Amino acid sequence: MLQSFQTPDSILERKITDNIAGYIKEGGQPLLLVNALSSSYVGVPEMCNLMSDWAREFDIDPVDVMQEVLKEQLMERFDPESVDKEFKEDQRVFLSVTPSQKGQDDWLSMMIRHPFWRSVIYELSEEHQKCAFLNFAIQRISDAGYQGEIASVATASTFVGVFSGVLLESLDKLREEDDVGLLDKLPDLINEHTYLYTQILLFRLMKTDRGLPLKRISKELESGVLEKFNKAYSSDDPPSSFFLRDPEFFEIMLSSIFVPSFKGGMVKQDHKEKYLWLIAYAASVHENDDMGPDTTEVQPTYDAILALEDTLSKRTAGTDLTPILANLLIAIETPVASMALLYWIQFVITETSYIETYFRSHEVPVPLLLIEEMAYKHPLQQTAVFTTLVNFFEAPLELNPEIMMTYRKSILERMIYLMQLNFAMPVLDYIRVRARKMDQSLSMHFVKRVLEMVSGPYSKKFIEGMGQMIQEIVEVIKKTETEPIVRAWIEEVVLQPIDVEMQNPPTPVSSSSTHETPTSAAAAANDSGLSTIQEIKRRLEEHRR
Repeated sequence: MLQSFQTPDSILERKITDNIAGYIKEGGQPLLLVNALSSSYVGVPEMCNLMSDWAREFDIDPVDVMQEVLKEQLMERFDPESVDKEFKEDQRVFLSVTPSQKGQDDWLSMMIRHPFWRSVIYELSEEHQKCAFLNFAIQRISDAGYQGEIASVATASTFVGVFSGVLLESLDKLREEDDVGLLDKLPDLINEHTYLYTQILLFRLMKTDRGLPLKRISKELESGVLEKFNKAYSSDDPPSSFFLRDPEFFEIMLSSIFVPSFKGGMVKQDHKEKYLWLIAYAASVHENDDMGPDTTEVQPTYDAILALEDTLSKRTAGTDLTPILANLLIAIETPVASMALLYWIQFVITETSYIETYFRSHEVPVPLLLIEEMAYKHPLQQTAVFTTLVNFFEAPLELNPEIMMTYRKSILERMIYLMQLNFAMPVLDYIRVRARKMDQSLSMHFVKRVLEMVSGPYSKKFIEGMGQMIQEIVEVIKKTETEPIVRAWIEEVVLQPIDVEMQNPPTPVSSSSTHETPTSAAAAANDSGLSTIQEIKRRLEEHRR
């Protein structure tokens, strides 16, 4: 016992009081005890505290430094075999205590509650993927509700339960994302085992009601695995027609037939019918596990795109579309023909002199009317329609300034119509960013038309976006017919319940709303969007005074 007192900083050991009592009880000499404890004192903790104080003077976080050093030591010294041996001997203790049983937490449960220790476990598990204790710890972390953190941990796929929890939480978060958010938040779940599991799950979910949008997630995972492993599908047997329904495949095939300027080259005439049939098959065949593929829609789809190709091939690009308008409207009824026509219209507007030749300030260009019809008939094509309208809006044309302004206002009207179709926030976000470079008359026209169209309750995103838009042109709005419209909208926003969350703004007020008591303007001003609204209101009041 005396030898243990001579080790560095022995006086700071956790059980030192019990050890001293035991030493005295066994007849140990107090003087030797005092000498051993005093001579062995180094004061490492106090040195660390002093160094920490100095570090803070240089804006260095000592906790981060100490944790990093501790992690390095653990990574260097961790012995999975000895840990697993001790774990197996004491496993019943771990298995009998769950993280939710208060008052009975084991040391692992306490570690799991701290982000630092969870990160240590993640890194150790990457290095020692066969360690039973670390795999058990990952399972416990998942059970404790931290599935989102372990998405990229290799050992997350060791247990189906853990990986399923991670996957479902990720899908739940991605469910409400738009195109941009999807790319930012798509989880890193790609390895040889989890990829197949995920794709099978997505494939089955795509067959359910409202499951088709999951195709986008499936496609992004496919792109990721191709980039990560540089491997693609290969087999002696042809794959399912499901794999033909690929967005990039459709774009290449349709462009090669309907876009004269396609970089890959136009399809030769004697190959067109085969290409069109393949497109029709990919777009319309339905596969049934029991009955085989259902091809009843293939022929009507083929006839529709063949008729469209025949109609367009007989017209010189850039000429008047009025004579063939009836045929084009028929083509729009078929989704894949509608997309083919959209690609052709993109070419006509951006690469021919159609607008310069046929645009009249008192008429809406026929291509824009066709695009509007596509957005109405096929909601899943609204993103492509919006992208096309943005390209048209930004494209430089040989028009005098006044006619160019009218043309852009016509495009802006089509974007506003997309907002009526619930494609609201992408349009608002684009116009808000574009507003500083855009003529203020267009900005004011947009604000006036949108505010005349929508009714509350409004989402926070819509309030923030529209508020920032108005703030840029508030001085121009004064003394115009738009001012009372803006004032009325501001009053509606101020009286709106503060916790209302809506996906899209153009929604009528429900008489059965659960929010009955409007919050005061003072309470609502805590939100950044409503603070902007209050600022706009103040500036308008200054004008009145």
